[in-house]
Amino acid sequence: MSLSPPVKLDNIRGILFTVAGIFCMSTMDAVGKLLVEANYPVIQILAIRGSFIMPLLFFWMMTHGGVRTIKTRQYGGHCLRILLALAAPMLFFLSLKTLPLADATVIFFVSPFIMTALSVPLFREKVGLHRWGAIVIGFTGVLIVMRPTSDILESDAILVLGASLAYSGVMLSGRWLGRTETTFTIVFYTVSGVTLLALLICPFFWQPMTLKDVGLVAVMAILSLLGNLFMVKSFSIGEVGVITPFEYTGLLWAVLLGYFVFSDFPAANVWLGVAVIGCSGLYMVYRENLRRKSSI
Repeated sequence: MSLSPPVKLDNIRGILFTVAGIFCMSTMDAVGKLLVEANYPVIQILAIRGSFIMPLLFFWMMTHGGVRTIKTRQYGGHCLRILLALAAPMLFFLSLKTLPLADATVIFFVSPFIMTALSVPLFREKVGLHRWGAIVIGFTGVLIVMRPTSDILESDAILVLGASLAYSGVMLSGRWLGRTETTFTIVFYTVSGVTLLALLICPFFWQPMTLKDVGLVAVMAILSLLGNLFMVKSFSIGEVGVITPFEYTGLLWAVLLGYFVFSDFPAANVWLGVAVIGCSGLYMVYRENLRRKSSI
């Protein structure tokens, strides 16, 4: 009797990292919505958030081998990821100024389609019928929540779609860079690059902040760092077509946070959509367990 192939176990680990990462990012989005509703510029929020994260990254680097831990030859790949990582939160947080958290999150979930489709030409992954089925069923749940109308192409919705496209690029570039780079190296260059760009731009939009709101940005920083570490790790070890359905758990977090933080009580169609999305994710876990057991 032999152990299952490493890729199967890596897929399960990738799923767990994805769920944890999405929870952190969903909570960060809720905090971000509080701040943009208080009329703070998004670029200022990103600059301060990065300023909290960078000392932690430098401390980790200096206690784990120094500068050699961030040696890289993939400067072009890191620069592309930095631009995408700046665009994604900029567009998403701008949309949250008027869109409810759950609505924005639902529209954002077009990203699993983008990532799954691109994983075939980029990484030569085989996305079988069961995986495509889980993705489609999950997106059906998204449509149930969204109830698309002619108003769906309003400017705020387009901002979210742009954020989703940029986010897909961030995640896929993380998987590509993960072939030669460590998780810390990828996160270090992304966070430091985004922070530097934000600090250069934010003086033109600066608004005075209260100590309480600075504290909220610090919370965002911690959640962002954890979320990035978890997500980069998940895409570095798991197959894109397997782990992307579990990003739908972000919809559940958005619904709960929307209710408890913003008093947005979900309608019946939202609960139905969440149930459909949850079943899609559970089915994927079931299929992965079958594959793992059959190889033992």
